[in-house]
Amino acid sequence: MWIIKIGGSWITNSRLNALLVCLSKISTENQIIIVVGGGCFSDAVRFVFKKKYMSEKTGHYLALKATEMFCHLVKEINKDFYLVSKISELRKNENKIKIWMPSIILKNESSFLKTWESTSDSVAAWLHKKINSDGLLFIKSLTLENDSYRLNQLQKRGILDDNVDQYLYGQKNIKIIGPEIIDLFNDYSSWKQLFLKFKKVII
Repeated sequence: MWIIKIGGSWITNSRLNALLVCLSKISTENQIIIVVGGGCFSDAVRFVFKKKYMSEKTGHYLALKATEMFCHLVKEINKDFYLVSKISELRKNENKIKIWMPSIILKNESSFLKTWESTSDSVAAWLHKKINSDGLLFIKSLTLENDSYRLNQLQKRGILDDNVDQYLYGQKNIKIIGPEIIDLFNDYSSWKQLFLKFKKVII
């Protein structure tokens, strides 16, 4: 199983449909699980939180629910994708892309830090560790020039969240890429070949 985390900024990215088409092509030979960010949906929750109308715990839970709005958007674009909440459903050997909806599991999960420093990056990292997936890819909206990046460097630049290291230390096959992923899909047909071309995250 491979986990692909699509940043919330892709909600308004004009190439989102093209990205999902590319991911659909590799799902015939690979188990793919998509985790998405909340983007503008989560921003709305943060806006209300800053007005002091809710606790951080409630705010974080609603932010998780906001990511699921993007989940439904992805499902709307590609109706062959599955919306899944249960971990056991993710582990089923099916060659169809699953989109994980995390709020039910993580609401009462003690091993997951429920603060604003835990964004969907941490959600994807937590899941990667939980199910021992083959690898984790973060897809961002910014272009990354280097071949590799240290995890703490990405955190300092605000590219990955402040809590993601809690779940990634000791884990392998962590990669990151920007919008150029779509061009890479045009050059390589094999997912394993593609994964080698993504930027390495050094833990």
